[in-house]
Amino acid sequence: MRKGIIILAYLIALPIFGQNMDLPKDLTEFLKAKSELIYDHKTVEPDFVGIIDFEKLELGKVWIEGNVSGKSYYEIPAINLTDQCEHYDPEYILLYLPNEKLYGTWDSDHWTLYVFPNTNWTDITENPAEFINQQWNPKKEIGIEFDPKTNYKMKNGWPF
Repeated sequence: MRKGIIILAYLIALPIFGQNMDLPKDLTEFLKAKSELIYDHKTVEPDFVGIIDFEKLELGKVWIEGNVSGKSYYEIPAINLTDQCEHYDPEYILLYLPNEKLYGTWDSDHWTLYVFPNTNWTDITENPAEFINQQWNPKKEIGIEFDPKTNYKMKNGWPF
């Protein structure tokens, strides 16, 4: 009986105190240090993009439009890594996909998700402008468009 109560308490507390987002070590250290990306802001479309505080991380979702425009979509779990931008919505300009263990960027106007294969957070910190600018100026050597069809079901309707 006691074991059942402990499990129940854990299941109730998990949503309150956050989920294990299984973040990479280099990202966790960067966020806990309250660091910012260093780059020439004038070289990227959104200008300055601020990094979110570690304490504000949460599992969210981004959407990719399905094959029926405006009537279907894919919902992808994602962790937003950005929270400041004067010219664009800052959410998901940089993100982490915990299921795929990939970094990426999501265009919230066009519902396009680009991922950065074989890239760790240290790679991004060494050349942040290229990664930040991917959704405005896509380069195949930096990122590829994410294909959700393998691991996600298309949903009918609209998420809001």
